[in-house]
Amino acid sequence: MTASAVRAPESRSAPRRLLNRSRGVISVTLIVLASIAALVGGVVLYAREEIVSTPAFVDRATDGLQQPFVQGVVGREITVQLLEPALPDAVAARPVIQSAVKLAIGSPQFQPFFRLGVTHGHRLLFGRGGNAVLDIADAGSVISSALRTLAPKIAAQIPKATDAILLTLRRRGFADTTLRVADKIRVLGWILPFVALALFASAIAVARDRRRAITRSAVGLGVTAVVFAIAFELLRRYAVAHVYGSGELKNSDVRGAVDELWGAFFDDLMTWVLVFAVGAWLLAAASSSLLAPYSASTLIRRSRSLMTSPKSGRLRGLQGALALAIGIFVIVKPTLSLGVAAVTCGCLLAYFGFGELLTVTAPAEPRVRRRVPSRRLAIGFGGAGAALIAGIIVAVVLTGVSPTQAASSGTCNGYAQLCARRLDEVAFAGTHNSMSASDSPGWFIANQDRDITQQLQDGIRAFKISTHYGTQDKTGMVNTDLVAEGGQLNRVAAKLIPSARAALQRVSSSLGRGAVGKRDIYLCHTLCELGAVPMVSFFQTIRRFLEANPNQVLVFFDEDAVHEQDIRSAFVRAGVFKYLARLQPGQPLPTLGQLIHAHKNIVVFSQERTSGHYPWNPYAFNWMEDTPLGAVKPGQFTCKLNRGQAGNTILLMNNWADIFPPRPSPNVPLVQRGFLLARAQQCAEQRGRVPNLILTDYYNRGDVIGAVNTLNEVQGQRPAKIVPFTTD
Repeated sequence: MTASAVRAPESRSAPRRLLNRSRGVISVTLIVLASIAALVGGVVLYAREEIVSTPAFVDRATDGLQQPFVQGVVGREITVQLLEPALPDAVAARPVIQSAVKLAIGSPQFQPFFRLGVTHGHRLLFGRGGNAVLDIADAGSVISSALRTLAPKIAAQIPKATDAILLTLRRRGFADTTLRVADKIRVLGWILPFVALALFASAIAVARDRRRAITRSAVGLGVTAVVFAIAFELLRRYAVAHVYGSGELKNSDVRGAVDELWGAFFDDLMTWVLVFAVGAWLLAAASSSLLAPYSASTLIRRSRSLMTSPKSGRLRGLQGALALAIGIFVIVKPTLSLGVAAVTCGCLLAYFGFGELLTVTAPAEPRVRRRVPSRRLAIGFGGAGAALIAGIIVAVVLTGVSPTQAASSGTCNGYAQLCARRLDEVAFAGTHNSMSASDSPGWFIANQDRDITQQLQDGIRAFKISTHYGTQDKTGMVNTDLVAEGGQLNRVAAKLIPSARAALQRVSSSLGRGAVGKRDIYLCHTLCELGAVPMVSFFQTIRRFLEANPNQVLVFFDEDAVHEQDIRSAFVRAGVFKYLARLQPGQPLPTLGQLIHAHKNIVVFSQERTSGHYPWNPYAFNWMEDTPLGAVKPGQFTCKLNRGQAGNTILLMNNWADIFPPRPSPNVPLVQRGFLLARAQQCAEQRGRVPNLILTDYYNRGDVIGAVNTLNEVQGQRPAKIVPFTTD
């Protein structure tokens, strides 16, 4: 036999090996593409059937409306955006109105109207027929035309922009994007699943080992589904964490509503994805059991071999980095990591369990033993795993941590110029009865729109509060413990006519008898039955703000009706006692920079005379003088001496309409920048000093912050950014 005859088979085997390798690469590539197409196709099909479809969308929206946070947000927006503009002074009764609106929203009678509105809105965005748009636009045109003919005076009051709005509706150009997306979803929802099936079939047909290709296809589907489930949950957390409330809406309320709506529309998608993942892993087990030899113990041994400490330093470093990444992920998000581990372990257990059952019931013919994965393959898997874990950690950090930054160094209350100024050389924007806000639940009489969290973020730095003893019953109602307070009503309640005072006393279930339940300190206005917040929780919010923003100084004026040692206990429990400043009688007041450097960011003054044994709780009018109370109209406000002694260090300017119950309309002129500056100038001329503490009601309806910046001579400058802080 010649040499050429011997080499011929070898030369023919080389192209065959190359062909086999190419078929394997093509098969794997097709499996990857098929898995992606199946994932995208499944999501699009879900969107087609549950989002673009009007009946399903309306059902899910109705389910979302039944959720508590959603009802709360909708009820508050209806109250604020629709009812309060017609009745501006109704803000003081916002909790009552909002509760009634919330009950109406959740009632069965409201659902037909809601479903009708959602149906028209959905058709407006996704319906090609355009009936909803034409109904609205044509109805508007008919009404406008009829009014111009029959009632020209009424028609003249219709805004001129109405015709443009109706024309926009008729053209519905604003909905072109959503219409195009809906059309694509309708088409792709049917096409992509068939494309995925065709790609899987091609991958199996091209592969040299079709049984292995079937197993790889099932594993690819399972891995894709699990990765999507994890990514989708991270996306949900990111979306919820990066939604922020504005105005009357708190971050926690808006985020709760978004999370509930996400669940109403997409929880079923997540359920189907996880079911699909488990089914894919079961298919993988079935294919490897019925079509190829299956041995769970062999796979376990191979998995353990990958986890043994390798001899190579490079491999040990890679293994250590992977372990470190997993450890950090578990520490940062223990709850989420347990969920990920549970899903992963569930898929593996289903794979092994189903495979073992199939092996017992239908044992496969033995096949040639395959080679254990090489170290190069182990390195590849390890690197991919480390990259995946690192990506997950980055995503988790982005979803779980709000975009904060370190407090700006070198500034005090936002401006560098204020650091060298004493307390009596700085003007502080302040609020009267700071704790009573219509944004906070349970306040039937509110002096503010915004709660304490929003006040801090807006730049309010002086707060007038009222501390009272109270007890909370099983329903959550706080009853004023007037026995502990000595039976004295505050100044506002005392000035009421006898009939009104009797009504307030009937409201209080604790009047004339001892307290029921455990007594604590609450911040209340007049009586705790009309609104209350625990002092500890209020100052816990203050503590979190200072922890995130240590370059801020806050001043509190306490209209106290409780004992000093009990106030001290509340400060300690809230974690702010360490922040309380100690003023030294006979010594100049500290500068803002000194207070911040000493970490004494809170200055407290007591309206009532104190024992003098607690340097953190000085009697206010040993240090300050204030302007008269009782004014209601702008022309009634003066800068005459009210309490304290002329020449005291700090000037307190009482700047709210002294009426009960409080109302926004008489306070709006008082919080305008021009009025505040004119009154401050009047005080400077009469009292020889610019006001330091400017206390207002409904501060957000004017420009209190702008007026204070002008008094501090920092107008036009950008203050240091307030770092967001948690309120949980």
